[in-house]
Amino acid sequence: MPTRIKFTKGAVEALQCPENGRTTYYDEQVQKLAVRVTAAGTKSFYVIKRDGASMAWHKLGTFPDMTVEIARKKAEESLGEFAKGASPVKAKRIEKQRQTLGQAFDRYVKLYAEPHGKKTVNDVRAIWERCVGTMPAAPPKKHGRKREKHKAGVDWSGRKLDEITNADVRTLHAELGGHAPVLANRVIEIISTVYGRAAEWGYTGLNPAKGIAPFKEEKRDRFIQADELPGFFSALADDTSDDFKHFVLLCLLTGARRINVLSARWQDINLSSAVWRIPDSKNGEPVLVALVPEAVEILNNRDPKKTGFVFPAESKTGYLSPPKKRWQALLKRAGIADFRIHDLRRSLGSWQAISGASLAIIGKSLGHKSADATLIYARLSMDPVRASVNTATTAMLQAAGVKKTAQVKRIRGVK
Repeated sequence: MPTRIKFTKGAVEALQCPENGRTTYYDEQVQKLAVRVTAAGTKSFYVIKRDGASMAWHKLGTFPDMTVEIARKKAEESLGEFAKGASPVKAKRIEKQRQTLGQAFDRYVKLYAEPHGKKTVNDVRAIWERCVGTMPAAPPKKHGRKREKHKAGVDWSGRKLDEITNADVRTLHAELGGHAPVLANRVIEIISTVYGRAAEWGYTGLNPAKGIAPFKEEKRDRFIQADELPGFFSALADDTSDDFKHFVLLCLLTGARRINVLSARWQDINLSSAVWRIPDSKNGEPVLVALVPEAVEILNNRDPKKTGFVFPAESKTGYLSPPKKRWQALLKRAGIADFRIHDLRRSLGSWQAISGASLAIIGKSLGHKSADATLIYARLSMDPVRASVNTATTAMLQAAGVKKTAQVKRIRGVK
């Protein structure tokens, strides 16, 4: 028979802790109300009720945070739910199984992004923490400022997936867009992807990021101009860091992304055949980079041992971090404005286009998986386009008799 006592504050306080395990006492006033005492001294109120073929233990709270009076009231409410056929224990279990947005994001990263070798995982996580999730408490980097939430950012990591509405996401998109439209679009893409993967893994609710029109984005077409090159190279030559100079030149001469240059390993570079194999590029596939003689010369001067990273550093990654401050100082010395490190990559493709290279060749050079990524260079290759237009219009005018056909005359002394 279960031990019954009349629950009062003094009676519950006087209950002795067992040497090990736990002991259960029942209330004389509310038959199904019990208090469980553990060896550690914890005293918790439960409603213990048969639920089908098993006994259900519905935890109400812990003494003394929950008083005896409140425990009785909660017990009667719980027994009322049982009487209606609605098991509060099952409801609590279902509630516990509902995913939060933070859990869904972590699952997406662990089960999809990282196994697929996404080079952008760190970027996605940084955007997520700054705009949608929890910003981890981390000290500022040695040469940088402490990371902070975006002024329009939120922390939805603890909210259930089905609690976030389309209106919530629209508001977030609009507020972020007031400061950074491109960032706002990336946030919507990430949220939509997380919900999409969650749906594949059992989530049956709606995707609140669906149907939100992105802000218009202008494709950046900035590249280094001919009149900027002398000042740029002169300013670069004045820099005191060989690592920085080599990094900038390799970005320009290979057209590779900055993270690929910084994380390059000697084992992937064949200097004799002048080929660099990037094993895991942004598009998820290996990319072969043709090394021009100048790039080979730089690499030959880097490390006689040719082991490990090309740009090693005592850092968490093992290689150098993007040189933001030194880059800004370089631009200031060169007198160049609105020019990013990534624009070095675009500069190679742009000069290829200006020189008449086909979009297919440019795409192959830059490791583009989709032809759409190369289309921006089509509007930069005006010289070959102009030559083609001149040829076509001349032919039309000649056929119409408006323009005379060029006559070839023999020059004396030349066959």
